[in-house]
Amino acid sequence: MKTDLPFQNFFEIMLSYHNESEGILQVPPAIRRVHLPINGHIIGADVHLQEDSNQTPVVFFHGVLSSTSIASELFVDPSAESWISFSLPGHFPGTWQFPEGQPALNPSQIGFLYEEALGELIGSQPVITAGWSTGGFMAINHAICYPERVRAIASLAGFSCGRQVADMMRWLIWLSGVSLGSMVMKRGIQLSAAWPRLYYLMLGFFTADQKAATRIPHATSSTMYQEFRKHDADALTWFLAALPTLDITDHLSAITVPTWIAAGESDPVVPYAEAVGLSKAIAGSQLQTYPNAGHLFFSEWTTVQTDFEQWRRAF
Repeated sequence: MKTDLPFQNFFEIMLSYHNESEGILQVPPAIRRVHLPINGHIIGADVHLQEDSNQTPVVFFHGVLSSTSIASELFVDPSAESWISFSLPGHFPGTWQFPEGQPALNPSQIGFLYEEALGELIGSQPVITAGWSTGGFMAINHAICYPERVRAIASLAGFSCGRQVADMMRWLIWLSGVSLGSMVMKRGIQLSAAWPRLYYLMLGFFTADQKAATRIPHATSSTMYQEFRKHDADALTWFLAALPTLDITDHLSAITVPTWIAAGESDPVVPYAEAVGLSKAIAGSQLQTYPNAGHLFFSEWTTVQTDFEQWRRAF
């Protein structure tokens, strides 16, 4: 969808968000940021658990190029919820030891690492897994690997196979997987981290309408940028190159827990058809469609917080 918002004004708005908040952002005191050493890796997590609560904690996985801080955007009142937000492999605030050779990821091994992290944080307590984009894959994968742990799944613009992303993301993945292209990709990440104008331009490409990027709350957009600057460009490039090796499509039929599949109908990153495919493959799942919306659930899916809350209450 085209917008009548000039790029100059778009950048002025987004840069004002950055300038007003730069240097003062931090993890809120009520949220505990932890670093969990698991099998040579460090899994970063933002932890907000309510004591003496009967709530089932929500375990959130963010999307590629994002970070743990985006989890709070899923809730009507994040301060009243119990939740844990995990970093993806190769993403701040964690670190990842990637093997030499062709980039590849094993879904069962990834599931094991996060299950170990959950055990350290909450023991054997059941959870709801939720995730956005690649995080949606992680949420579904964990339910497949550890069905006794997961009571329900929420996938927001998620997918079951890394090869199913749209042309824009597929091009970035291809670029990350070839020697000269990976150098270009790393440099692009470094420039986006150093130059907020470029970062906000990139953010706009994830939307169905450029105006959606300007609707991101000031604190959210600035926190996203500040944490993007802390990512390791080498690790991000490796992870992007490994995405096509992720595939759990053949295991979707084994899922029996309540599953909420939400997607923007005009998502330029993960095609809407992927959400439809997930809903057909997972028996009893609920498909929530956001018309004329793109990939950014926190700015384009206007009712996502109440929809997520109502779905949890329903089951």
